[in-house]
Amino acid sequence: MMKESGRVTHMEERSVTLRTLPWLISLSLLSCSEFGISDEDEVVTDPIVLEESFVQAPLPKLDVLWVIDDTPSMGDEQAALATAIDPFTDGLQAAGMSWQIGVIRTDITSDDAGVLQGVPWVITPHLDDPAEALAEAASVGIDGQPPEAGLGAAWLALSEPLRSGANRGLRREDAALHVIVVSDGDDLSESILGGNPADAFSLFLEDEEARTGQPAVFSAVVGDVPDGCAGAGGSALPGERYVQAAQNSGGIVQSICEPDFSNLTAALAEETVAWPTRFELSEVPVPDSIRVQIDGVRQDEGWSLLEEPPAVEFSVPPPPRSEIRVRYEVELQ
Repeated sequence: MMKESGRVTHMEERSVTLRTLPWLISLSLLSCSEFGISDEDEVVTDPIVLEESFVQAPLPKLDVLWVIDDTPSMGDEQAALATAIDPFTDGLQAAGMSWQIGVIRTDITSDDAGVLQGVPWVITPHLDDPAEALAEAASVGIDGQPPEAGLGAAWLALSEPLRSGANRGLRREDAALHVIVVSDGDDLSESILGGNPADAFSLFLEDEEARTGQPAVFSAVVGDVPDGCAGAGGSALPGERYVQAAQNSGGIVQSICEPDFSNLTAALAEETVAWPTRFELSEVPVPDSIRVQIDGVRQDEGWSLLEEPPAVEFSVPPPPRSEIRVRYEVELQ
């Protein structure tokens, strides 16, 4: 075809198209390179996947401090406790723990306030008869003077200078702590712990947990709240401050008017033995990537992820000596 009145023939159209095609291709390639995968903002990194394993076991070490009311009204209760101490030591022994026990009085007016009672003053499972040694130590007498200050006495026993002095050997740096008070009255420790002894002692236990990395718990065998109680061994005033301290620390409360002290000491031993529920991870995980197994069985529920420090926490402790495996992708910063 020929050019007519400014029109271009079909042949010339084809020629123009072929001539401009390389230029269009080059332009297209240049345009693509502006958003290429080699751009620094588009770097792709392979995920880092970790698998960590833990073995569940009873807490390996436990230090127990019994705080016994030594006022004149406590004669029958002390006798009942001394004859029912076997279930307590038997329970600790059955758990396979490294335990040791000390006993103090509630009297804070004497020269030996907060000092461990008995010989030896630290009772361990290595003694010929640890239950008998504990029963003898728990018979602290009934000549104590008011105020009855179990929380203050416990604070004295576990603090300097007694901690590394007269009471040396009881408190270990890597052991859990359980303080148990037995009293038919309420706490009167203001002279040592200030206006709110229950809260002050709870803060002391929190410091112990932070220092050792192990639980520190307070439990109370006292008169029922709010009205007190009466039993075969006599009557008891409500132990309101002791109950408050126990609730603050997650401990247990038992009635001192319980007719069978064997049941009481067995329950205390059972609650004293604790298994960990929290297992800290070495890196921060991508939350949706976590997979948890207990003894090879996948666990899709019953646990949660804690952020600081990163850890998996179970709602129910895994069984003793079970293997916990946690697999996850590391969160890249």
